[in-house]
Amino acid sequence: MVNHGICKIGTMINKLTCLSSNRAALVLLAFSLMTTAAAYGRTFSFAVIADPHINGNPSQSAKIKAAVDWIIGNKDGEDIELAFVVGDIAWGGPRARRNLKQAKGMLDRLAGVGIAYVPIIGDNEIQGGCDREFAETFGPHYRRLAKVLPRWKKAPLPVNGRYLQNFSFDYKGCHFVCSDFNSRQRGNEGGELHDFAGGSWPWFKNDIKTCPKNKKESIVIFSHIGMFRTGFGMADDYLFSQSEMKKIKGFLYGYRDYVDSNYAGHIHQNWHASVWTGLFTTIYHVRTTDETWYCRQWPEVADRSITVRLVEVDSDGARVSYKQHVRNALKAQVSEYTSR
Repeated sequence: MVNHGICKIGTMINKLTCLSSNRAALVLLAFSLMTTAAAYGRTFSFAVIADPHINGNPSQSAKIKAAVDWIIGNKDGEDIELAFVVGDIAWGGPRARRNLKQAKGMLDRLAGVGIAYVPIIGDNEIQGGCDREFAETFGPHYRRLAKVLPRWKKAPLPVNGRYLQNFSFDYKGCHFVCSDFNSRQRGNEGGELHDFAGGSWPWFKNDIKTCPKNKKESIVIFSHIGMFRTGFGMADDYLFSQSEMKKIKGFLYGYRDYVDSNYAGHIHQNWHASVWTGLFTTIYHVRTTDETWYCRQWPEVADRSITVRLVEVDSDGARVSYKQHVRNALKAQVSEYTSR
């Protein structure tokens, strides 16, 4: 959310030198994904970072750089092949130095070492008037992802003047679906399904209905705003309404054996919740990830960590399993960082 007085809840290299930097990154990314698939079989890890808030503050830029450094430094040891940035990435900035462009430059370092990173739009980009700019900034990157991630699908935009960022892909036995449930209403930082022709909700339902379901717990959902309610009024004002949650639960109940978790950010907490029916049947889990910078938010008593969520995926069997780790990328000293 926008801060309005409240902190919200060797050989290959030689060959690449003759190519343009974008072309080189694409070749390296495709090469890396192919070779890691051979090396690690069906097991891999993905990283999640949330709410970096690149808004011109050098300290926050330094912290997202530290998170990216951590992912790159642990790529081989932790088998990290994908990274998801779950919204509130960047907005604003002077015309010659837009913050979204600066953020993309930092994140492109992941693609440069062969990690496919997936940017997801948040409510801050929208409230900051940058939803079209987000589409234009990351559009070339999405087109590169379409060439290296299997069964990549992205919804057309704009729809009714809205740049809704909805896309999905398959990877090593999993189906990843990333949905834009951010409100386009000015001042509304809560969830909205966009239930109209061409909107996020019809696209989401069709994607879930038609995606492969060869393994149990194989569907993983990403959104900036978590698909749940906390029971705390102040937090729930920034999430989905009860009526929209009824829609979500009613639809996903039929796919409860295949949907594992919804990964999100937005509330600036490392939070795990189970979404269940009145019969106490778990439909899916919600796992929110804390912001990369320091924003102490109740019930936190302190926040001096640069959070990176690491998820180990084992999709060898009939059921996909996931191991969750919350890591701190904080080093003894975080130097100020300026993207070039």
